[in-house]
Amino acid sequence: MVQKQHHKSNAKKQPHVKKQGKQADNTQFRAQLDALGLKIVQVTADGNCFFRALADQLEGNEEEHGKYRSMVVQYILKNREMFEPFIEDDAPFEEYCKTMDNDGTWAGHMELQAASLVTRSNICIHR
Repeated sequence: MVQKQHHKSNAKKQPHVKKQGKQADNTQFRAQLDALGLKIVQVTADGNCFFRALADQLEGNEEEHGKYRSMVVQYILKNREMFEPFIEDDAPFEEYCKTMDNDGTWAGHMELQAASLVTRSNICIHR
């Protein structure tokens, strides 16, 4: 068996790598997607974008976002003990869920987790 020799890194000897900016990052990301047979799909940016993206990927129709928002909120309500400790700003649980059920309310990490569980899907976010 051949093993690669490991050397301690020395920050002073590392070459300076200039950040290439968002355009270059997007080009590299698109190349990775192309290799997997995938593409970037734009959805309407109206506060419902997470649920629109979910509807697009699961049904091919971003206009079904309301159904997925309701599904996620209902899952959170039914699994209160799992999600309540993660509500920020000391908002009452019911109030948080009522607000999240409103069209245009941005989803967060908790909704991402609930969506993954309720749809039994792996959801990967690239920012």
